Amino acid sequence: MNLVIRIPRVFLLAGWLVVTLPSIGAAAADAGTVVPGQSLGSLRLGMPVTALYQAAGWGQPDRVHISGSISYMTYARQGVMVAIRDSAVVLILTTNQRHRTDKGVGVGQGASAATSAYGTPASGGDGRTLWYDAVGLVVVTGGGTIVRIGVYDPKTFVRAILADEQPARDVFLTARPPKYSTAVGDDAGPGPGARTAVVTVTLKNSSRGSKVLNPNFFTLADREGGSYRYHRTTFAQKDACRSTLTVPPGESKSCSLVFLVPTGRTARFIAYNDGGSLDEFYF
Repeated sequence: MNLVIRIPRVFLLAGWLVVTLPSIGAAAADAGTVVPGQSLGSLRLGMPVTALYQAAGWGQPDRVHISGSISYMTYARQGVMVAIRDSAVVLILTTNQRHRTDKGVGVGQGASAATSAYGTPASGGDGRTLWYDAVGLVVVTGGGTIVRIGVYDPKTFVRAILADEQPARDVFLTARPPKYSTAVGDDAGPGPGARTAVVTVTLKNSSRGSKVLNPNFFTLADREGGSYRYHRTTFAQKDACRSTLTVPPGESKSCSLVFLVPTGRTARFIAYNDGGSLDEFYF
């Protein structure tokens, strides 16, 4: 019997962002080759969930989302999501740039890297998701860049992204490149080498109701798979994003946010998600 898994657009593109900083404890899971149709490092398709919990560098997930018969387990520090059905792994997705396929394809490369290595993907998908059913590889793109890669078993996994699972896009997010500076004093965070990233965003609202530029609705993600919420110094900005700043239907507004990121990390994209509308902008 074929396995049908519905993967909402929100989940694939940004729904599993978690506020966390990468840690040394994730090092064992950082390095790993993505083998289409088989594995990502020590994680293998078909492995029991109990073995996943016991695997070095993995253990219990940071977050679990259940949809129907599928449990989506997020390992935020590693930048990995594992889908479980019938107590076994059926899909593995990663945003970690350290993870590369056996042909060298990985997050952060141009979308053409996937087609050059694996050819034309199977028909279907949502235009940003490339399904290689012949080998069991899925590549998610944004702004012409690979933002996620994953593996699945094409013999038992039948993809299904249905129209009613894809909410209409009713907000459009753009942003200026982050401005980085060294964080000092109380703003430097718990560890050395932190720096601030100031991002000015513009949200166009094409929905029927007003949208709010609440800082809590924004998440900044770096190229290593880390993701961050706004820092309190956001409110020192003259044009700070605030919960009182609204965007009426048909209008656009801009505001700025401050994020605290480790030195050496660079932003990959920023996402807006108020629970009803979602969009991402890739730098």
